[in-house]
Amino acid sequence: MSVGSTADPGIPCRAGSSAERPLLVLRADDGSVGIGEAWSRQQDIGHGIAALVGFVEQQVIGRRFDGEDDIVALVGAAPRKSWMQSAAVSAVDIALWDLLARSRGEPLWRTLGGRTGRAGVYASGGLYRDGTDVDDLAAEAIAWRRAGFRDAKIKVGALALADDVARIRAVRSVLLPDAQLWVDAVNQLQPANALRAVDAYRAAGASAVQAPVAFDDLRTMALLNRLGLPVVAAEALHAPQDFAAMIEADAVGILQFNLALCGGFSGGMNLARAAESRSLPLTPQTHATAVAQCAALHFGAALRTTRSVEYHRFHDHLSHVLSAAARTVHEGVVTLGEQAGLGIALPAPGPQPDGGEVRIAWTS
Repeated sequence: MSVGSTADPGIPCRAGSSAERPLLVLRADDGSVGIGEAWSRQQDIGHGIAALVGFVEQQVIGRRFDGEDDIVALVGAAPRKSWMQSAAVSAVDIALWDLLARSRGEPLWRTLGGRTGRAGVYASGGLYRDGTDVDDLAAEAIAWRRAGFRDAKIKVGALALADDVARIRAVRSVLLPDAQLWVDAVNQLQPANALRAVDAYRAAGASAVQAPVAFDDLRTMALLNRLGLPVVAAEALHAPQDFAAMIEADAVGILQFNLALCGGFSGGMNLARAAESRSLPLTPQTHATAVAQCAALHFGAALRTTRSVEYHRFHDHLSHVLSAAARTVHEGVVTLGEQAGLGIALPAPGPQPDGGEVRIAWTS
């Protein structure tokens, strides 16, 4: 297959919100398409889109990709020194794998080596919201259970410890006894007090802690991982050497990465091999649009070492384009269907049911 043209829509994800998510459509000479998504920092999104456009124009348009090796070779040789470069490479990699699977008429999870199409998932939500209390949080968790989820993740770290403990207890009280409850501290804990906080989270019913401290504080992360709770990290890293350092330091108990930042499926599979050498389970992270969500589900369904895939219940932009299978959770599992590739198509430009808007930012 030869890539002939591209389009890159930006997505303001909520009405009244300035958030945008760079999506990529690659079109082969035969008219088939592959879809990808790039991670972004909102304050620098213009630079991120420029990096994506530049990479596509210089390295992708007019080039032949006849199989997995061609995609992996492109990603392996591409510069990824900055998050912008890595995000651009990631979007292209996801789109190329999607295009390859569609050209074979098979679902992406099978192209990636999966056998069943089943991905374990957890409900990701429990954000801090003004005007709500622990009863509202418990009601949110009950809704997740009714939607088919077993496991969940909520935010901690921004309130007094006692208040966060109350949040954990409220959610734990409505989950099944054997359900996993992860807490995401968003790098907010202070190293001197982190172990005390994590011990309190564990006593309240938490099963793992995501991003407890700054990702470069490997010493504290390793301490928490050894004495507190399994540490889940690191969604905002992109460089392979940073993941390698984290693994080597035993600073992580569950390896987390965002496919739209770490090099796409090719980068994710490299990280999976590194994690497997230390018997570390995986968890793909996502918080943007249905494209990244669907990519994470296919990755989770393909790799047996995946512990669970984040399924966001708030950052679920463009969720209406997901297939019925991808939207259906039964006893904590999504069973993806046989639709070719990612199994989704981007809607036409314009307003969307979730209050966002698809617009074409660039074509070639």
